[in-house]
Amino acid sequence: MKKLFAVFLLATCSPIVFAQDDFLKIMKEEINRNFAVLQQQPTPAYYLSYRVYEEETYHIQSSFGQIIYSSPTKNRMLHTMVRVGSHEMDNTREIKVDGIGGYYDDFSTINLVLDNNASALQTALWKRTDELYKNATKQYQNVLANVAVKVAAEDQSDDFSKETPEKYYEKPLNSKDVFPDAKLWEEKLKKFSKVFSENKDIIYTNCFFNITLLRKYFVDTEGAEIAENNLGYRISLSAQTIADDGMDLPLYKSYFVHDLKDLPSDEEIIADAQEMSQMLTALRVAPVAEAYSGPVLMTAEASGVFFHEIFGHRIEGARLKQETDAQTFKKKVGELVLPEDFTLYFDPQIKTYKGIPLSGNYVFDDEGVRGQKVTIVENGILKSFLMSRVPITGFNRSNGHGRGMIYYNPVTRQSNMIIESKNPKTEDELRKMLIEEAKRTNKEYGYLIDKVSGGFTMTSRYMPNAFNVIPLVVYRIYVDGRPDELVRGVDLVGTPLAMFSQISACGKNIDVFNGYCGAESGSVPVSSISPTLFVKMVETQKKSKSQNQPPILPKPGFSSDK
Repeated sequence: MKKLFAVFLLATCSPIVFAQDDFLKIMKEEINRNFAVLQQQPTPAYYLSYRVYEEETYHIQSSFGQIIYSSPTKNRMLHTMVRVGSHEMDNTREIKVDGIGGYYDDFSTINLVLDNNASALQTALWKRTDELYKNATKQYQNVLANVAVKVAAEDQSDDFSKETPEKYYEKPLNSKDVFPDAKLWEEKLKKFSKVFSENKDIIYTNCFFNITLLRKYFVDTEGAEIAENNLGYRISLSAQTIADDGMDLPLYKSYFVHDLKDLPSDEEIIADAQEMSQMLTALRVAPVAEAYSGPVLMTAEASGVFFHEIFGHRIEGARLKQETDAQTFKKKVGELVLPEDFTLYFDPQIKTYKGIPLSGNYVFDDEGVRGQKVTIVENGILKSFLMSRVPITGFNRSNGHGRGMIYYNPVTRQSNMIIESKNPKTEDELRKMLIEEAKRTNKEYGYLIDKVSGGFTMTSRYMPNAFNVIPLVVYRIYVDGRPDELVRGVDLVGTPLAMFSQISACGKNIDVFNGYCGAESGSVPVSSISPTLFVKMVETQKKSKSQNQPPILPKPGFSSDK
């Protein structure tokens, strides 16, 4: 898509584009008017920003062959940031309380009118700015008092970085041009979810098709003016069964593209749904895995989640500034943290990688900074961190990774993570390495983690600095040549430094995890491109399970014969 600055479009735009320019103009004029007054107050504001998400969606949801929801939505929401004090110290600084820490957030989001009524928009911006300025001055006094009575901060860097503002404009998209026929897609969703109604073991299914057309606006008192589009189509299949011992067994499959024509065919999606259905039946009767420590292979799909959880969250700069954070990698720049042939980087600017669509892409982050490619690990050595406008020692500029839902203040978050190797192995070579390591450590088998649902991690120094990745499909690979055995009930657990020291090699196959990451600033879309991974030593534990019995009555359409 061709990008043009608004100053050029004013002379050539259509009526629809002119209306959108009017909205940006209203934002800019109001922020300057308000800032001029707030700069003259006894506690002056030194920075304001207005961030607006104008979102149109169409969501279709089906279950067991029937549509349960189909509707468009549209909203326009404003997030306002008010900073008082100075770049060196302002109202957003962490308040130190023993055992407690966190990000400053003023819950500063409101709904705006959908048309460009100047009076209504100006009034909303004025009232919200006035309210948040008063909150910011009170919080700044709390910061000053806290600094006076607590020990000096370990990290003496500023509270807010100084950046060069940019002006950027994309022509708005019309939902009529990018939203397909809803009735057609309702019929498709019926077909996809009907697959699961044909299996007596499946007790729950949810299939959805979601289109999101997001137009982002950003202006601030430094001179940034940004209007950017983000369009994505996502199909998700989910289904669940329950074993006789009460263990819930879910499976998920999703597809993400930027262009509707890039989605798989109906036949491919139905085939994937049938494969999921068959796997759920097999999982019901699979043996429950015991606690284990030993070698593991992770498919490319699984290793992306693994890297996201155990590494990605620990190189987000704003978190490394918090004194409640364990800061696992903060002092390890220049040290070997991965095998020497590994490189890991983030690049929010790319929409595809080797033809694979990525959902973690954007041009500008939610602080008005252009997203940049950041090499975090090069030849195994830690080089840098993801940075928002919260500086840390040695890294005083943002690289465009300040992100958050419109409801929250942005913090440092991941985007498109890509892991590459100069010396990838074949799948057969990796399997051989697994078996050799299992024999060396007197293990009867190693694990192949095929599919995962996600995970979570804890980075605080007041709790165990650990992670948990939740596998869904796991196989035992026996050293004596027996066929691989499907097992259930595996949870992958560990601590990051111990786990990273055991990563040995990766494969040639790559896959993508296109999902959502939930953290301090809400849920944001991310991607992880990763190869198959061999880890010499991991630890697993038994998965928790419900104590409820599976359904006693047979599913409608099936007899009670087992």
